[in-house]
Amino acid sequence: MKQDIRNLFRDEDTDPVDASRKQLPDSHRQDFYWQLKASRPPRTSQLNRHYLIKVAAIITMFLALTLSLFQMGDNTSNHDVEVSSMETQIDLIEKQYLASIDQEWQRFITVANDEKLVERYKEKLDDLDADYKEISQQFKADTDNILVIESLVENLQIRLQLLKDIQEHINVLNQKTGTV
Repeated sequence: MKQDIRNLFRDEDTDPVDASRKQLPDSHRQDFYWQLKASRPPRTSQLNRHYLIKVAAIITMFLALTLSLFQMGDNTSNHDVEVSSMETQIDLIEKQYLASIDQEWQRFITVANDEKLVERYKEKLDDLDADYKEISQQFKADTDNILVIESLVENLQIRLQLLKDIQEHINVLNQKTGTV
């Protein structure tokens, strides 16, 4: 029964064009699917305990990390609010003192008759203003330092007190010259 395989295909009386026209039965795909499914070993749907423990540990760590980040964020924002409110208060105090200083200086200029006296006090006020600017730079660098804040306020108080003393001195001189 030895035969040439080439002869078998010739005997069937098919040419290559006819072979491509042959169609598979309609249920061929479904039959193939069911055979493939039957040959596969059944799945077990049991979850591994160690796998569940690892997933639970990862979720717990993620939640703990998230909570700690939110708490640190809240602390940072509270600190920023405290610093900004402190800066706002210092700016308000500074504006009040500078307005009072300017008002006293204008009174002094209108009352003073001696140009040398005005120049001498202007130099003192300019020196105090330069010191104030230097202290203000230190405050911007370290807003939490209470000593710097006290120095700022003290400088403003000294300038205001200097102007009030000058004003009082001029009033005393004017009273003496007015009565003589």
